[in-house]
Amino acid sequence: MDIGLLLRTLLKLYAVLLLGFVMAKTKILDAHANRCLSVMVVSVTYPAKLLWSMLGQPGDRSEALLLMLGGLGIYLAVLVLSKGISRLIRVPEDRRREFECLMVFTNTGFIGAPLAQSLFGDAAFYQMTLMNFAYYILYNTYGITALAPRDGGRIRLTAKDVLTPGFVMTVLAIVLFLLRADAPPTVKEILAMVGDMTTPLSMIILGASLAAYPFRQSIGDPWTYVYSAVKLLAMPALAFGVTRLIGLGSYHSALSILTCSMPAGSMVLMLALKMNRDDAFISRSIFVSTLLSAITLPAVILLFVR
Repeated sequence: MDIGLLLRTLLKLYAVLLLGFVMAKTKILDAHANRCLSVMVVSVTYPAKLLWSMLGQPGDRSEALLLMLGGLGIYLAVLVLSKGISRLIRVPEDRRREFECLMVFTNTGFIGAPLAQSLFGDAAFYQMTLMNFAYYILYNTYGITALAPRDGGRIRLTAKDVLTPGFVMTVLAIVLFLLRADAPPTVKEILAMVGDMTTPLSMIILGASLAAYPFRQSIGDPWTYVYSAVKLLAMPALAFGVTRLIGLGSYHSALSILTCSMPAGSMVLMLALKMNRDDAFISRSIFVSTLLSAITLPAVILLFVR
């Protein structure tokens, strides 16, 4: 691993994150604008980048299916482990489901895929997306039921819950990829132009979101540090051990380890708000884990990524 490339990549990502933070603090970017940008990224720029990365890609399509199955295995393993860990370390009952969801649904879209692309090239972006296909399925099924209201209210899943824009566009991109579909150069250039906004906008949105969290309350909750230690250090170390044990190649091991080393994602917060759950612990965990990931990600990559 080129240490200089790694540090430059992280510096650029977190510099843009800081820009979003400053823009929010100086009222250039308010909560409404940030939400609109989030919708634009999820519904427009990210799908455009995904389609661009999938169209005309050479290679064995069976590898794509293996990546999807491997990603599903990772997410299911993390889900099971999160339940065991939350009981082992005695996470308070009123935070247990939030803790488990934060373990599973991390920031692979806004940090993981752009970081993989910067380190390993454009192909890594769509390969990370294939591995994270299970995210959309579990988020719109397990996530909804796990964060159901504590008053015993029952949640009935509908097609609208599952068929989100991100999920639909991911399915479409994968189908086009498996069919070896391509597009005229001009169409691909337009998709690339729109898709290239994804990474800077994602980091600006994340920075603006962090600006909304109370700093003192966020850094004063000890359970956020427990969560961050487990998610940012223990999980990638475990992923490294498992990939070495099963003899996975260095490149796919790196993608698996990156998937397991991401900080908490804001999608859990959005779902908690929708379900009228207490969002304080989730907000604090997102804030603290994202800040700490600036330190842990270089350490994880240098130690475990070959």
